[in-house]
Amino acid sequence: MDEPYSSSFDNCSEVITLISTVTFSTTLRSAVGQSVSAEIVATVGLIICGIGICVNSVVVAVLVRARRQFGSSVHTLIANQSAMDLFTCGFIIPLYIIKLTHGFNYTGNQILDSAICIIETGTLSVLGLVADNLGLAVITLERYFKIVHAIAHRKYYRNWMTKVGVALPWIGGACLILFPAMGTTRFKNGRCGKFNVWPNESMASVRLHIFPNIELSCSII
Repeated sequence: MDEPYSSSFDNCSEVITLISTVTFSTTLRSAVGQSVSAEIVATVGLIICGIGICVNSVVVAVLVRARRQFGSSVHTLIANQSAMDLFTCGFIIPLYIIKLTHGFNYTGNQILDSAICIIETGTLSVLGLVADNLGLAVITLERYFKIVHAIAHRKYYRNWMTKVGVALPWIGGACLILFPAMGTTRFKNGRCGKFNVWPNESMASVRLHIFPNIELSCSII
């Protein structure tokens, strides 16, 4: 009677051991794959950002020279657009460097840690993306009024309007992204969190309505 029971028990033990071994090896392969994937993504991201910096630098230089020669407002707006792309690429690079080095060792200095936290959460790169979108809207409106309302454009358009069109995307990006992040992004409880410190619950509820897409952009970067 004992022999069949003992044989069944041994078979069950072998099955459990086999399942545990397979599970452990699968988990190990998954962890290694994720690590390799993160390094590959960071390396490819650095290469793409490097190319973006080089290309946008050339575009800005050419358009600034064209602006001096031809005096066209659209050259200024497109040069500003390339400058925003250059800004975005420049601040995405630190994110990939931090990924490759497996994080930043915070020093305990609140000001320095908060500044690094803002960079690590991708706040400045998202600022560039938001400013980029606003810049495209400005160029679209400028081209619309110049083409559709050409007479009114020649009559009423002034140089200061171009300066406003250049400044508006940067101001909009700073107001929507940078200033809220400076007040609410902190290194807290051993973690760097974006928009995680609010003065009260009412202001924190604004995050659910205004910042979800911003947080999504940060996580994608």
